[in-house]
Amino acid sequence: MLCASVYGLYNASQPPVVKDVKIPIRDLPIGLNGLKIVQLSDIHLGPTVGFSKLSKIVTIVNQEKADVVVLTGDLVDGSVVFLQDAAVPLKSIQSKYGNYFVTGNHEYYTGDVDNWFIALASLGFKVLHNSHVFIPEKNANGQEHICLAGTDDIQANLIGYGDHKFDLAKAVGNCSQQRPVILLAHQPKAAKIALDSSYRTDLVLSGHTHGGQMFPMVIAAYLLNPFFAGLYKYGPNGSFVYVSQGTQYWGIPMRIATTMEITRITLQSAN
Repeated sequence: MLCASVYGLYNASQPPVVKDVKIPIRDLPIGLNGLKIVQLSDIHLGPTVGFSKLSKIVTIVNQEKADVVVLTGDLVDGSVVFLQDAAVPLKSIQSKYGNYFVTGNHEYYTGDVDNWFIALASLGFKVLHNSHVFIPEKNANGQEHICLAGTDDIQANLIGYGDHKFDLAKAVGNCSQQRPVILLAHQPKAAKIALDSSYRTDLVLSGHTHGGQMFPMVIAAYLLNPFFAGLYKYGPNGSFVYVSQGTQYWGIPMRIATTMEITRITLQSAN
């Protein structure tokens, strides 16, 4: 037990690894074949994850020369007043088509979501608050684009935070049925709702589970989520879900038999 604990603490003190994932996408425009999305998730800025660790993460991200950077929730475990300085390194993230954020359940636990939206905008992140953008935006009226959408976390429905809620129709309703749709949704439960809906969804990027982080939480994370960790193909249309194990950790700084990750996702034509 002692050896496992020491190993877990050591593991959590190391930088996240870069995982390489290639995903075939239907109707992917020729000009976007090979589009590189770098996913961050579950950083959990707070008592033991701060400016220094986030700076190291940003350095790794920028080495990837991403087309798009996405942050799929649970960035923070506190209010802007206490954590705005720790979040500053995010301003240095570079990408070709922009950086995007969706809420996780922990953003709603802070009770400070609207202020975080303002802070993230100042750090160069566009918040997808049940909304979408076209990648690249300048070709929104042409054929050479994908629709990148994002939903509020489903925790917002339970908490009743302002006008926040998981609203798939608002997020993807105006995306073309003829072009690929990439959805950012923090929880795998939300990913399944999207994939079981009538809306086109080619790929959902989620986090939340941490891959269980350590035993015995691994068991609960596996049983309570429809997708646990890694890449899943789902449904008759060849849609996919990728669940990140998280870029850092929550609570105890410990990782046993799970991996902190930065995910390099390369879109490839499935045609």
